Amino acid sequence: MNWLTEVVESFSESEAPRSFWYWSALCAISAVVKDNIFFDKFYYKLYPNIYVLLYADSGLKKGPPINFAHQLVKQVNNTRIINGRSSIQGILKKLGTAETKPGGHILKSSCGFICSSELASSLVEDKAALTIMTDLYDRNYRAGDWESLLKMESFSLHDPTVTLFGGINEAHSMEFFTRKDVQGGFFARTFIIHESQAQTVNSLMFQPKVIPDVPKLSNYLKQLAQFKGEILMSEDNRKHFDIYYRNLREMMRVQHIKDPTGTLNRFDDSILKTAILIALGRHESLTIEREDIDEAIQQCERLIGNVRRATISSGLGQMTSQKKLIILELMERDGHMISRAQLNKKFWMHATLGEWDEIMAQLQIAGSITIEARGNQTVYLMNDHQYNDWKSHFEGRN
Repeated sequence: MNWLTEVVESFSESEAPRSFWYWSALCAISAVVKDNIFFDKFYYKLYPNIYVLLYADSGLKKGPPINFAHQLVKQVNNTRIINGRSSIQGILKKLGTAETKPGGHILKSSCGFICSSELASSLVEDKAALTIMTDLYDRNYRAGDWESLLKMESFSLHDPTVTLFGGINEAHSMEFFTRKDVQGGFFARTFIIHESQAQTVNSLMFQPKVIPDVPKLSNYLKQLAQFKGEILMSEDNRKHFDIYYRNLREMMRVQHIKDPTGTLNRFDDSILKTAILIALGRHESLTIEREDIDEAIQQCERLIGNVRRATISSGLGQMTSQKKLIILELMERDGHMISRAQLNKKFWMHATLGEWDEIMAQLQIAGSITIEARGNQTVYLMNDHQYNDWKSHFEGRN
């Protein structure tokens, strides 16, 4: 069993969704390898730092996977960790200050791991915060010194390389992210891991069969932290990725796919960053295999739909949170149907009956649902064509 699989399987009895543990492991790898490893794209070097947000309702256990990654990286002890409530100025100051680690090792480069179970609460409100974070993400364009001149203080960072791992729920998301953040590049650079169901039900009144051994698991990361240099890909695997990417771009052109977030325009780099981390989590070598590429493609394609889910209420699609709620409800119900009475009974806290009538009428006009009278009931349904359209939308296929 490889290290990445071992981490995920170690938490199979946890209520936190499986994908949360998977990305927790990838974030930990990203944080400890920093900019020591790169993939050569000829015009620039691609580094495996990533931004990841666990997007789920409160109570779906976003905190434990984020804390687990924090503990792993802390054990490796080779990068700055920013955990807790911070301002963007505080983050820049910590990244720009030389830091002596136990054992006498001095951190001079501006590498850091930002981790927070509730990003909206931990990042002090500042209109420029996510714009600066967007700029810091691109390590491939930030070789050498990066300067930030603010009102009260100036900061100079050397080779800034930042990994971010946070959690957020829909209520905070709608207030925290502005159109600038959604369309200005932050979302395009961020992996949104959306889940709505727990992996299992477990009160933890009894000891799980496996208790993850953090010191033991961190030993693997300590080995990865020693790696330096270019990660390689065979000629055949390069051709394999090239064919996939060309087909993707052609599909976007033929189907006139538009992505206001810019996620698809950065999709090749996102896949390659993920493939690097998957490879490191599996092989403990500087080689990307075919299976790493295919898994990275599968994971990243799933994330396109997650971005759609996270932004559908932000104004991009001119949809309210109530419209999102009913579309997802109809997609998940047997027969994709709900009566007016059932709708009001289940969602009475979200809108009045009159407001629901108006919302459903708008959705029918848009062709998203169909309204029918059945006996003395009004029924809202999503036919197969409508369902398939929405399913393709959330999966990123149109």
